[in-house]
Amino acid sequence: MSSPITFSGFNNIDFNSVLEALSAQERQPVVQLETEQAQLQKQRTAFGTLATRLGAVESAARDLASATAFNATKATISNESAARVSAGASTPTGSYSLQIDQLATSQVTVTNGTIPDSDQTIVATGGSLTIGDTTVNITGDVTLEGLATAINSTEGIDVNASVVRSTGGNYQLVLTSKETGAASAFAAPVSALTGGTGLSFAATNAQDAQDAQVTINNVPVVSASNTIEGAIPGTTLTLQQETQNPVTIMITADLSSVEELVKKFTSAYNDLSAFLEQQTKAYANKERDNIGGDPLVRQLRNSMSRVVSGEVATGGEFTSLSRVGLTFNRTGQLEFRNADLQAALSTDRNGVLALFQGGTGFDGAFDAVKAAIGNYTSSGGLIPTAQTRLDQQLSKIGERISEMERRLAIRKEAMQKEFIAADLAIAQLNASKSQLGSLGASFSSF
Repeated sequence: MSSPITFSGFNNIDFNSVLEALSAQERQPVVQLETEQAQLQKQRTAFGTLATRLGAVESAARDLASATAFNATKATISNESAARVSAGASTPTGSYSLQIDQLATSQVTVTNGTIPDSDQTIVATGGSLTIGDTTVNITGDVTLEGLATAINSTEGIDVNASVVRSTGGNYQLVLTSKETGAASAFAAPVSALTGGTGLSFAATNAQDAQDAQVTINNVPVVSASNTIEGAIPGTTLTLQQETQNPVTIMITADLSSVEELVKKFTSAYNDLSAFLEQQTKAYANKERDNIGGDPLVRQLRNSMSRVVSGEVATGGEFTSLSRVGLTFNRTGQLEFRNADLQAALSTDRNGVLALFQGGTGFDGAFDAVKAAIGNYTSSGGLIPTAQTRLDQQLSKIGERISEMERRLAIRKEAMQKEFIAADLAIAQLNASKSQLGSLGASFSSF
């Protein structure tokens, strides 16, 4: 930063403001370039926003043009207490009969007799307890709770131990296999516990481990779990209770998914339309930090309107999106009437499918949308080209500003030196004048 210049020859006037005023005047071309630079940067940002909005429309169109857009299904069951069922996209529609003869269960084994409390009475002071292939070692006094903890903390054990309060307020140790199914059964525990009250286990299980057994359309199905996947292709069955009579499972097309996809497209298109309208209005108001005056914007609006309202040679009743509930209002916004779409799907689902996704020898409406957008957003498309052009302009302006700033700094430094030299010369002249005045006064005294 330059030091202030005070002109002693001019009654100590601060002349630094003169230097700053001259520098500011000479910097006006730089200010103009910076204004242009800011405008171009906002245009660059606007093209980025435009690309994002187009990307959202393209994504929604891609979903609707996808072969899986109409594949969603839903499942219902006549007795929701018996089982829950969920369907996937690959589930074929149809009716299925389900009979649940047996649920999958875990083995449950309890101790003989009872203990008056769970955490006071010592049931063992040492020894071991073998459950299946795993041995639990006891190295000190344990209560029922302590023994359950020792069992549960043993690595690799296949049971969970718990203490339950039985009839009469006394307590028993309960062993439950961690998994359901016949394969989860374990042999009666072998007790080698020592000391304490001692423990033994009932010879008969409170509950045996068993597989689930069901029939689906009279086909037997056995499962170690109550969650059965794929017995009906693409579905998951969660069994909840046995049935005396078969229950009916219905797999039907889930047309609500198509509705949601169309809503997504409508919203994305209207966001794009609103952005283009905002840019156009800004340009009409003679603002220059927008892309509303770019021919690309006008071309894009016409192109998108044309493809969305265009005809598709499906050979059927539904040849345009307006026939299935997608129409433009007076402001150019897209409106969606779901009732029209649902009516069309009920009348001719395949006809709507052909309109959206195309068929042999023709593209669907949303394929046309994707193609139109690709002209603008793909590598080498109109928007990347415009962005590259702006980047080049911004780079050149940046270089010009840097060069002009460099020259202005040199110019300012030169002016500062000139002012300092002038200030020094005037100060010297004033000093000489003072000396001459003093000499004249001396002569006048004779």
